[in-house]
Amino acid sequence: MDLYEVVCAILYTLQNGNTWRALPHDFPKWQTVDRYFRRFEQEGTWAAINRVLVRKTRCACGRSAEPSAASLAAQSVRCSPQAGPRGRAAAKRLIGRKRHVLVATLGLLLFVLVTSANVQDHNGGRLVLNAARHRFPHIELVWVDPGYQAGLEGWVRALCGWKIEVVRPEPGARGFQVLPRRWVVERSLAWLTRSRRLSRDFEGRPQTTEVWCYLANIRLMLRRLDPC
Repeated sequence: MDLYEVVCAILYTLQNGNTWRALPHDFPKWQTVDRYFRRFEQEGTWAAINRVLVRKTRCACGRSAEPSAASLAAQSVRCSPQAGPRGRAAAKRLIGRKRHVLVATLGLLLFVLVTSANVQDHNGGRLVLNAARHRFPHIELVWVDPGYQAGLEGWVRALCGWKIEVVRPEPGARGFQVLPRRWVVERSLAWLTRSRRLSRDFEGRPQTTEVWCYLANIRLMLRRLDPC
């Protein structure tokens, strides 16, 4: 059994949003694909591959391997009926989950945490930054939107020694604005939802959604490293 074919089947499911049972017969048996997917999820393999490819992609783009700056944001997504735990996001008027993402200046996903949608941005941000400081210790600056400023700046400075910079819209401005630095993380969130498996949250466990986010980023980086 070719492991390459298993990975192709997983990426096919990511892109098309199909169930395991609906995999085309050209791929290995769906039970085999599902078993490898779950095994790598439990072992943390997908997150580890993502970290390695982030460094390789940055080097290929002429950047240092370790990011020194990042952007933090959250995206609320509706859940499908069969999905697991969820919550209500009052501001977005939806019931679902929230994806808290930390991305580098190139838009590459560094870390993702999926929670119920009722978790406040600054609370989810603390969990993300606390975990990311061990995986990407060279980060010095993090850009955030005003929703994160409630007690986050002092906490991050004391724990990580990082600087938090709040990117605010221009006073009096109306409608949509392209904000410096903030557009990068918003573009990254848009990249995730291009994969049909991530257009909604279909998963029983939030950790499985995190894996699909890493896989979407892995797929993007592989295309950058080898366009052919």
